[in-house]
Amino acid sequence: MTISSLIERVRKAKHVYLVGNGGSWANSVHIANDLLSCGVRAFAMDPATLTAFANDHGYYKAFALWIETVGEAGDLLIALSGSGKSPNILLAVEAAEKIGMDVYREFGEAQGYDMQSAEEHQLFLGHELMRALK
Repeated sequence: MTISSLIERVRKAKHVYLVGNGGSWANSVHIANDLLSCGVRAFAMDPATLTAFANDHGYYKAFALWIETVGEAGDLLIALSGSGKSPNILLAVEAAEKIGMDVYREFGEAQGYDMQSAEEHQLFLGHELMRALK
């Protein structure tokens, strides 16, 4: 997928949700804040909600349950994962697709990146989105 097609998907979406673990989660928050500054309704799960969902339902299901609760058809999920193998991220993707959300996967190892390069590429995408949407 090209950056221009991702930009169009962001422009079309009613809301944009971002998920990730560790550095990818930090990048999801960073990108969501950048998109908000461009007037895009973008959200990453805050720590209080994440830990509440994880405490009540298990970390494995936390993102999927969040997406099932707030997501709807016409929204976009941007899933960030260095490995592309994290079960909680894959469940979130599955939940989004069931709802009829558009899904963009930025899975580093699947694209030939090591973890550090994957996280750098995530931020590159976020910054390119911000430049295009300002």
